Amino acid sequence: MSLLVIAALLYLGLALGFILVIDNLVGLVFRDPAAPVQPPSFDIGRAFAASQKSYRK
Repeated sequence: MSLLVIAALLYLGLALGFILVIDNLVGLVFRDPAAPVQPPSFDIGRAFAASQKSYRK
């Protein structure tokens, strides 16, 4: 049972990493020329707070 949980967590982590990589690659190709240039950042704290807020509703 614990092996199944570990495999599921690894799969979710791999899927999230794959999504972030593809998202960044698409952002490099289809860049908005009117938008100011800023380094890409992923604020994990803000994402976690938003997910907790939506979970409580």
